[in-house]
Amino acid sequence: MWKSDAPIMCAECGDLLTLADWGGLCILCGHIFCLRHILIRDRVANCTSCEVARRNREEHGPISDIEADRVRRLLLRDVVGTVGPGHESAVTEPIARIRLFAADPTDFEQRVVDDVQQFLHDTYVDTSWPACPEHPHHPLWYSEGWWRCEESGKSAAPLGELGKLVIQLIKAA
Repeated sequence: MWKSDAPIMCAECGDLLTLADWGGLCILCGHIFCLRHILIRDRVANCTSCEVARRNREEHGPISDIEADRVRRLLLRDVVGTVGPGHESAVTEPIARIRLFAADPTDFEQRVVDDVQQFLHDTYVDTSWPACPEHPHHPLWYSEGWWRCEESGKSAAPLGELGKLVIQLIKAA
């Protein structure tokens, strides 16, 4: 674990930071800022100096608003349709964060889905999300647009269709 006795100061104004005025770490430049010099949008922090660069990446980068919204809509449908409402921020934050650094839409989609799945496992929302219909004690894994069972190799559902899979399984039982 890293430890330093040096005071933590805002990179913009030089003020010593306490928990009360801690703003955050800028995702782009990596510096620490006080509340006055940090902006938080979609739960992702950047400093005021990096705001133009962030907006530029969002507007002109490889991931368009349409693509980010498509992945958000489909992944939210999967999360809400399986674990229920209340976990929407688990999708919103990685969409905003990963979008800033993704190389292309396929890379973006895979990284966001992986991040959300890992979050749901790590926070014990559901440690086998999404549960495999054939083997309910292990999760399906996402690749090439589909949720798949790694054991059998079968495709279970495309992104956004997990809720329909659950309904089908309930009706078949």
